[in-house]
Amino acid sequence: MKRKVLTLILAFSCIAALTACAGNKEVSTDMEDTQEEAVSEPTQEPVEEEEPTPEPTQEPTPEPEPEQEEKVEKPRAEAPSDLSDDLYDFQISIDGVIYQFPMWYSDFEAYGWEYLGDNTDTLSSNQYTVAERWKKDGFEIYTRFANLSMNTAAFADCEVAGIKMEQYNLKECDWEILLPGGIQYGVSNADDIRAAYGDPSSDYDGERYYMMTYKYDFYREISLYVYKDTDTLGTIEIQNLIELEGMDNSVSDEVPEQVKNYKAPDELGNDLYSFNLELEGNLYKLPCPVSVFLENGFQIDERNSNTEVGAKSFGWVELRYNNQSLRVIVDNYADYATVVENCFVTSIKSSDNGPKWDLVIPGNIKRGDPEADVEKAVKGFETEVETSDSGFTYYTIWNPKGSKLDNYNICLKDGAVLSIEIKNDNYTEE
Repeated sequence: MKRKVLTLILAFSCIAALTACAGNKEVSTDMEDTQEEAVSEPTQEPVEEEEPTPEPTQEPTPEPEPEQEEKVEKPRAEAPSDLSDDLYDFQISIDGVIYQFPMWYSDFEAYGWEYLGDNTDTLSSNQYTVAERWKKDGFEIYTRFANLSMNTAAFADCEVAGIKMEQYNLKECDWEILLPGGIQYGVSNADDIRAAYGDPSSDYDGERYYMMTYKYDFYREISLYVYKDTDTLGTIEIQNLIELEGMDNSVSDEVPEQVKNYKAPDELGNDLYSFNLELEGNLYKLPCPVSVFLENGFQIDERNSNTEVGAKSFGWVELRYNNQSLRVIVDNYADYATVVENCFVTSIKSSDNGPKWDLVIPGNIKRGDPEADVEKAVKGFETEVETSDSGFTYYTIWNPKGSKLDNYNICLKDGAVLSIEIKNDNYTEE
């Protein structure tokens, strides 16, 4: 089962996961690598723990230059008695109402906010968005949506996992906005913040503002911007991507249409854009359902495999055959959670260093073949050849109409094929 708290990793390290959406639309799928707003960020490769990858750290986007106005001192407000004293409780008081993040979309909306997007849009398992616009009393703020359940969910059924309030959107707003420890929007300065919370986990000293970030865990942090023209807190950004209880984590045993529609190739052929392969005497086309490998005699090592995978998410499976094993990524292309047998294997490898499977690729290339045979097989196909200082030669073949990440990779040593790996996670129906 996937982890329930997004310790949002980051980088498809082994390959990366939570995909995020940009603006109001969904991004990446697999919450795949560094940290900040990357929601539209593509999926990096997943790591062996089913965690999304941290987004790349970016310098905050500068706001439009405000007009120079005479500084008006706001009175200090007294924090509500029920507002936590702990910054890492991820609370904020807005106009007398305490918000606790994450919270359900419906609860946030009930405080009088109007969502300015389409709340019927959906997020797959372990996905989130950034910068969803809301309006109240003529003022705008931004939130994040997150779906940390196993199944696809509409925005209206997701959690609001963070908020961003900026001075540019809150001019002339008279709300009292307070954080734990009495820190107040439009009033407190960097010294006040440091006195209340201590030194920040990280900071950024820009031309227009000083940003202080207090980090609890991956995708669990608070960033506070103190603007230099007013020496006051002018932007508050909170994110806390943890799973709320009550999400739909049911798993269906229904066989997805994508699995039902899979057809093995009739022949291996010579087309290196086909992603055909012959493994232990049987023909496959990647991506290929796990169930097909099981029908051909492979077994799942359940100790090192996921048993179920979230909607449009990924997991891991270890396949064993003839005393050889390989742990590979599997993708669930269905919009509901399913068992691992209904997911698709996206890569296969055979190597002199193990697993030593009988693997043949188009052009009849296999381990032990001379480089002359490889050169003949790849002629006419998009190919990149590299030779390392240690004497290894690598042939990478990919379809220029697709992704370079979907490829055949052939490694040679001393003029002979040492290993072959095929990768393709691009599911298409023929």
